[in-house]
Formats: sequence, C-alpha cells, structure tokens
Amino acid sequence: MHVLLLISILLANVMVVYADRDIPVDGGSSSRGGNKQIDFDKILKALQEGKEKKPEKFEELQALININDIYTPEYSKVYSLGLGITGNKTLTRNDKFVIGAKVVNPNPIEIRRPMYLYLEIQEPRENAFKVINPVAQIIQINEYERKDGQNSSYRNFPDLTSFSNLRTVGPVILRLKASDGQYTWYSKNLTLNVTNQEPLISDINISSISKPRYNDAIIYEANITDLDGDNVNVTLHILDEYGREKDNSTQIVNGVGQVKFIGTKYFRKSDAGKSFQYYYTYGDGMATNKTKVQDGPTFRKRVTLFVQNPTVIPNDHNQFWWDNYNFTVDMKNQDQGEVIARVTLFTNTKAHPWKYVDSKDVVLTPEMQTVPFNKNPFDVSDVNETFAFKFQYSEPDQNDEFHTDVAWDKPINAKLVKYEAISIIGVGNVLLLIALALVLSIFFERRFYR
Repeated sequence: MHVLLLISILLANVMVVYADRDIPVDGGSSSRGGNKQIDFDKILKALQEGKEKKPEKFEELQALININDIYTPEYSKVYSLGLGITGNKTLTRNDKFVIGAKVVNPNPIEIRRPMYLYLEIQEPRENAFKVINPVAQIIQINEYERKDGQNSSYRNFPDLTSFSNLRTVGPVILRLKASDGQYTWYSKNLTLNVTNQEPLISDINISSISKPRYNDAIIYEANITDLDGDNVNVTLHILDEYGREKDNSTQIVNGVGQVKFIGTKYFRKSDAGKSFQYYYTYGDGMATNKTKVQDGPTFRKRVTLFVQNPTVIPNDHNQFWWDNYNFTVDMKNQDQGEVIARVTLFTNTKAHPWKYVDSKDVVLTPEMQTVPFNKNPFDVSDVNETFAFKFQYSEPDQNDEFHTDVAWDKPINAKLVKYEAISIIGVGNVLLLIALALVLSIFFERRFYR
C-alpha cells in the first residue's frame, strides 16, 4: 500500500504538469512559493480531466494502480553468457566469419533490466582487452525466448567479420562483456588462431636486348601475390661483380600486381663490360622473404660500330663460280679512340647455306674505312643460283644489330668449265701436245731404228 501511495503522489505531480497549469496550494499560493501541501481535490479533478481527454493513458494508469501487492522475487545476478564463431578457430586474416553471443537471463520479465553487450578483443602480443563495438548491442526485457526452460537471447556482432586489419598474427582472445547498468558479467574467453598468408613472388625476369649496353633499356620484372590483400614491399638489390650490393630500390604492391624496375638509373659508363647479379626481398609487414641470387645483365664493352654500304663486286662481270668476289663494308667506331672489332663474312647458297668464308680483326677509329674480303666462296654446285651474304660483327652496330644481311639477285653463271671449247688457249694446248708427240717420235726413231 505504501507503493500505491507513492505512485499516487507521483501521479499527482504528473497530472499537474499534464494539466499545463500550476495548482495552488496552501490558501491559494502558487506552487512555487511557501510550504506545499497536496490538494487531493485538485488531483481528483486532474484525473477526471485526464480520463476525458486521454482515456488510453488513463486506462494504463488505472491498471498500474490496481496491481496486486504480490510477492516479488529477488533479482538474480546469475547470468549465463556464451560467445561463438561460425567456422574454424584457425583462420587467415582474410577469412570471413560471424561472432555470435548468447545470454541466458534467470529473472522473470517484471524485474528484468536491459542488457548492454560489448565484444572485447585481446590481440596477439597485447596484454589488455579493448572494445570492438563502441555502441552497445542492447537486449530489452522482452527480447528473450523461452527454450529448454531458459530465457535466452542472441546477438551477432557485425563490427568484426575478419581480421584483415590485424597487423600481427597469433592467438586472438575474444570475450563478451554484459552489463545491466549496475552489475557487469564476462563470458569465457574464445581463443582463435589467426595466421598470415605470406606473399609470393613469381615470373622473375629481365627484359632487354641480348647484349645490352650499360645505358640500354633494361627492365627488372616480377609478379607479386598476397592472398590476404596486404601491401607488399618489394626491394630489388643489385650486386656488383664482387657480390657486393651496388644499389637497391623499393616498390609497393597492393595484394596482387607486378613490379618493374628500370635499370638505366643503376648503371654508369664505368659499368661497361661488367656483369651484375640481383635478388629481391619482399614482405607484408609480418613475413619477409628473399629470392635466390639471379644472373643479371652482362654489359658489352662501350663500343658502338657504325656500319654502312655492304657490297659485293665480282672480278668478272659475267659472275663465274671460279672467280673471286670482292665483298666490302664501310665501318667506323662511334666512340673516341681505337677499338678492335672482329668482322666475319658468310655466304648463302642452296648448296652451301650460310657458309663461313673468312674473319678478320679490324682496328676501327672514328674515321670511316672500307673493310674488304676478296674471296672465292663458290664452287660448281652453286651455278645457276642466286646468293646472299652477310657481315657479322663482334660488337653491335648503330641499330643494335650484330650482323648485316644482303641478298644478291644475279645468278651465278651456269658455265661449268673455265675455258671455251674453241679458244686460243685450247688450240695452243692442242698444238703443244702435237708438237711434243712429234718430237718424241723423232727421238725414238733415230735412237732405236737406224
């Protein structure tokens, strides 16, 4: 009954506000002055007005006042909390999952309180828990279902669906924190083993011409894959001819991509003629690996030939197979000073594909000079055929080529012998044989038949 009296007094004050006017007490004085006494006549009048103007609210008030004064059980603090995960407890940082909580409330609905749920985490190598969801999940007093003799409610935490932002790996501890505003409870710890998928490097390659100069275009390439989608730092290490680090450079790949390092910035004129190996180091902030040492470019000496006008002139304009042919090419050294370059001549016919003819070492200067090969490269099997020839060089020319090919469209003369059937030389030879035979016959007749 004391409770009902207290409710009536509170309702009286509520109705004063509801009537939107001050109710004078103690001989007509304002409710803001003097000693205040409750005027029950005016409370009754306010209740009557409330009944007429807001009957629904009046019925709620009437139901509240008519609550039986029954025994209320004591508030139980023995809550049961559970925390679980969908999927495996060993997972990568990129795996998706759902964290769910279960709360069992032992109290009947009339004395329950709203429950505020927080998910807390202790990351690897940390000693303290921190809250994941700054805004609490709330279980209202009527949000329980009766199951297996218990009042149970469930919540999921969308604030944590993967560990993609975790910068360290190892054991991760989760727990549920619940509070009713007065008391606080914690669930048992849920321990997960978070692993890292290390980045991978593949298709290591160098793109360049076969024998580059130190300042030619050289591109170091490699493909990077990180299944966790991490940023991967990839560093190229250039080693000199003694295995010492000459230079390095770093690029970042996000998850999956390719690195390309331009080699021209690593090398200088003094590197001409030297070899350089290389390797990569790469890591995602948690794991760092390195590749084997790779063979890099071997730069040719800093010699660049200038080649022009490859020509062939037969000694006889009829172009017989037995004649000499004068092959020539004009060459010079584009750099200052002298350099020795080897020049090799090849000819090509159907019977003798790319036949080696001759080689010579030539001292080249910045002045243009003609390099001759006066040779007899053909035989009788080449008659009636066209031919081609090429000059091959020990150093590249101005086009980064090591040879120059030329096709000669005029066929080799089909004549199979050097002399005509009737010629001065042929007749002379016959007469010489006759004369020799005559002299011998006279000698033998006088010697043996006198």
